[in-house]
Amino acid sequence: MNLKRSYLFVPATSTRMFEKALASEADCIIFDLEDAVAISEKQEARERAKNFLINNQPNKDVLIRINDVSTTFWREDLEAAIGAGACGVIVPKAESAISMKILCEAALINLERLKRDLHSFVVLPLIETARGVQFAYEIAAAHYLIRRLAFGSIDYSLDVNCELTEEGTELLYARSQVVNGSKAAGIGSPIDSVYPDLGNDSGLINESLRARRLGFKAKLAIHPKQLQSIHEIFSPNQKEMEDALEIVQAFEAAEQEGVASIAVRNKLVDYPVYKKAKALLQSTGL
Repeated sequence: MNLKRSYLFVPATSTRMFEKALASEADCIIFDLEDAVAISEKQEARERAKNFLINNQPNKDVLIRINDVSTTFWREDLEAAIGAGACGVIVPKAESAISMKILCEAALINLERLKRDLHSFVVLPLIETARGVQFAYEIAAAHYLIRRLAFGSIDYSLDVNCELTEEGTELLYARSQVVNGSKAAGIGSPIDSVYPDLGNDSGLINESLRARRLGFKAKLAIHPKQLQSIHEIFSPNQKEMEDALEIVQAFEAAEQEGVASIAVRNKLVDYPVYKKAKALLQSTGL
């Protein structure tokens, strides 16, 4: 299964923490140079993350969350990520297409200089402000290095001064904008925000279900104990797989006979339904 369902943050403050994160069940790891690192420790954390990646061969995708483009740190963070062989960067507080284009073009220059494959590196903007939500489509469409968006609910709630609740209705508009902007731009389905309450697994499950229903296909995590629930929610279950396979087989057989609208278990199946089922099977390698 090649699904990227979980992205686990790990502070760039300890090589031991890097090792523990890589040994976890997370699909992707994010070495964090931003919120988890004090300003006085930024340079040391950058070098620690870079040296670890250079001297090790991670068995899964590793991205680096750089500092945002309004700071003096982002260019060196980006250069270090590319030089160390990271598969991409998370860009916090993404708010405009222009800043994303500047960052992506800077990435291309470094990729070319180091003779890295230009398609081996991704940029994932983190939408976590009102301005970022407002321009989600423009950000998503800003450059071909941008493959997915991620949503940050905590910073977003602080920016718009809303109260985070278990029901999550206060985030419905923002989440929907991120999903719609991603799809309109033709990039992958977005990654949902972290769930901060490590002792509330039912809350994590409920939030993950809401996000999946809206169109998110992955979630950020802050602790390995959250991964099992995230994977269960963002992985197709056995029944979904069996239904998708039945739809694809029945529709393709009908299509050979010149029919493009059939019923499977008393439900209409036409091209949109077929394409959705086909995409589900392909996402799992079938």
